[in-house]
Amino acid sequence: MEIPQKKKILFVINPISGVARKEGIPEKIARHLDYVQYDFTIRYTQYAGNATEITKEAVADGYDVVCAVGGDGSINEVARGLVNTDVALGIIPFGSGNGLASHLQIPPRDAKGAINVLNNSKTVLMDAVETNRGYFFSCAGFGLDSSVARRFKYHKIRGFMSYAWAVVSELFFYFKPFHAKIKIDDVEIERDFYLFTAFNANQYGYNFGVFPFTSLKDGILDIIVIKEFPLWKLLYIFFCMSFKRVDLIKEAETYRAKKIVIDGDPKRVYQFDGDHFISHEQLEMEIVPQCIKVLVPESLNSF
Repeated sequence: MEIPQKKKILFVINPISGVARKEGIPEKIARHLDYVQYDFTIRYTQYAGNATEITKEAVADGYDVVCAVGGDGSINEVARGLVNTDVALGIIPFGSGNGLASHLQIPPRDAKGAINVLNNSKTVLMDAVETNRGYFFSCAGFGLDSSVARRFKYHKIRGFMSYAWAVVSELFFYFKPFHAKIKIDDVEIERDFYLFTAFNANQYGYNFGVFPFTSLKDGILDIIVIKEFPLWKLLYIFFCMSFKRVDLIKEAETYRAKKIVIDGDPKRVYQFDGDHFISHEQLEMEIVPQCIKVLVPESLNSF
């Protein structure tokens, strides 16, 4: 009887992302990973963008799986190096929001549970979104969410309450709507935006999403636009979004598209998968259908 060849898996650990400490992750990998299936290696990132470099080296070195250990930003960096390759993405989610992992039903901040997914996984193909600023995989946009992402990044304490405080701070003290002209497929809109977000996955993070139907494999972006609104409507808008009933928000518009072009100038704060950047250049986004392999639970039926 022929013994199946083991797969080579590389764990790329971001030691500073999220709310949970990661010192015990290598021990948990050694204890719980299936040695019949895998030979493993671990590497730590040292600076922004390092995970993409490490991942590209792993592809060239013949690894079968590269597993991101960290938050959505860390997963983004690893996934960028795997688009249109035969190497699969694994995820051990240890970030703050963990939006992509939650969509894929990979348990957040649970190393043993996420490793068990790797041991009992199936491989599926997932969409990515290509832009002139690199790829994103969960969601991207500008407005309140990107401004909150910028403020949240510099909080010493991470977690949901810290994120909620960043939202309150922006809304009541700092945030001003961004003006933009945007082409969504063949539809052009121009106005002041409180929020513009394009979703590939079904949530921002913390299990908070606005659409009930968003899929990672349908070749479509789901888009929400929120115009300026009086602050007294904030709780109403929040609850409508929480229950995925954006149709009840008068100030909200929704679109589905394959390509988006956002004009340059004035300077805006954007977020890709929870990480922010500032740009005054034109930004183009286009869905790339089913271009990246990802390991997900065998029980996952639709995504």
